[in-house]
Amino acid sequence: MMKIFFLLLVMVLGVVPAQAATTNWTTVQGGAVRLISTGPLEDGHYLAGLEFSLEPGWHTYWRYPGEAGIPPQITLTEKDNLSSYQVLYPVPERYNDGFSNSIVYHDGIVLPIRIFPEDPAEPVRVSIELFFGICKEICVPGDAELTLDLAPDTEPDTLASKLINRDLAAVPGIAPIGQLAIRNVTFANPDKGVLKIDAAVGSSDAPELFAAGPLGSYIGLPVLKEAGNGTAQWHLSTKGLTTTDSDNNLRLVLTANGNALEYLAPIQPDWVQ
Repeated sequence: MMKIFFLLLVMVLGVVPAQAATTNWTTVQGGAVRLISTGPLEDGHYLAGLEFSLEPGWHTYWRYPGEAGIPPQITLTEKDNLSSYQVLYPVPERYNDGFSNSIVYHDGIVLPIRIFPEDPAEPVRVSIELFFGICKEICVPGDAELTLDLAPDTEPDTLASKLINRDLAAVPGIAPIGQLAIRNVTFANPDKGVLKIDAAVGSSDAPELFAAGPLGSYIGLPVLKEAGNGTAQWHLSTKGLTTTDSDNNLRLVLTANGNALEYLAPIQPDWVQ
């Protein structure tokens, strides 16, 4: 009876909470992609996610692909009541296909997106064009046009919330003091353009380091030179490193013992070849 009464009330008043915001899947060879959201506005922003569902054996790429691959390229094509947005990248993994080393995600991944409205009381519309790479034995480009409508009274989406927050927890943050830290980024060999990156990694015997330069940079992956007694050292060639007017940082992501941190090292003039 209560359900019937509620339905009648909705019909009379014409008021019902907005459904959770999710786009349809866009299918590509090897997988599919869509936009999802946790639901209502919280702490001044919406929490959305770019969800990649990958078939077994397929992978897509981190914000920088490494020696080969196409990273996600997100272009904002329409906005309504949007102040700003921030795409976050969970910790990736290193992948060697026998020819090159790449930085990838396997199986499935959600890139969390924080969306900030201009007026929190009004709905937000965000439309993007997405271009990305997806690979198995072959590599193919994928593309999608996705639009997400968000409103303050949107119903919570439990499943989307679990998926987004699962990978939000894997976004590099602040590691426990003394357990994980980038200590120094200096030239190991200025003549050959090789940086030396020293880090504290706690008790880890398998630390990992990823690097990404500003847009337009094409650098290799850091090479682990030594590790032990709570420290590790990598070498990284600066060949292909560049800067832009808005970005002058080398982005380093250090992982060990289930923790991860992101460190921005200001690019010195003599690092750029």
